[in-house]
This record gives sequence, structure tokens and C-alpha cells, in this order.
Amino acid sequence: MDTTRDRIEILELLNRHQIYIDLKDAERYASVYAPDGRYESPFASARGTEELAAMSMRLEASGFTKNKRHFNGPVMIDIDGDKATALSYWWVADYTDKPTVFATGTYRDELRKIDGQWKIVHRVQAQDSSESAKQ
Repeated sequence: MDTTRDRIEILELLNRHQIYIDLKDAERYASVYAPDGRYESPFASARGTEELAAMSMRLEASGFTKNKRHFNGPVMIDIDGDKATALSYWWVADYTDKPTVFATGTYRDELRKIDGQWKIVHRVQAQDSSESAKQ
């Protein structure tokens, strides 16, 4: 079975996740998740689109995302019908003074096709540390 279209749609979804953070668009950020979608990270967590949008607005208002650009990739996707998993690397650039890498890590995603569209059901974000880089 050819999954090319699904892979492209999932990659587009994961890219939009990152760009919506930088656009400070909390509603569209939350829209990439399933209605009961969950996000877990060292920085915050939320469940459901209302909480996800509120979390996005809260992080932006606190200055946490100020002068940052969020990037995703490479991505490894496994598809099983209307469900998928993805493992991807992420990194964040800070452009306050001169562009520098602010943080790096991984995303582990569970995705589901809902009404013909891929959505994130559960995202777990981990941040790399100097200890994990030594392994």
C-alpha cells in the first residue's frame, strides 16, 4: 500500500506545528491536535484544544518563545492504517543578538486520521542535555 500521500500530510502537519508557535497563532497551533490531543514537555503540558491554545498563549505571554524559531526534522514516520507514529528531532534558534541554537531534542508523536485529516493525538517532547549528548 502506497503511503506517500499520508507521509506528506503528516510532514506538513508537523511543520505547521512549529510555524504556528512562531506566528503566535494559538488557535491554529491547537488545531493540529485531535480534540482530545495531549502535549507533554519539560516546559508545559495540556490536554484538549482549549488547554493547548491557552498553553500556547501563556508561553508566548511569558516571553518563553520571544525571538525564537522552531524547527523540525528529520522525521521517521510509521503508518498503520489511520494511525501513525513519528519520531523527530527538533531544534530552536534564538535570534536575540545573533542567531544561536537555543535547545535541541526529540518529539515522539502518536497521530490519527480524523475525518480524513491527520492530527496529533499525543506528543511527548524531550530536551537534550549535555549528559544525553555524551551517550
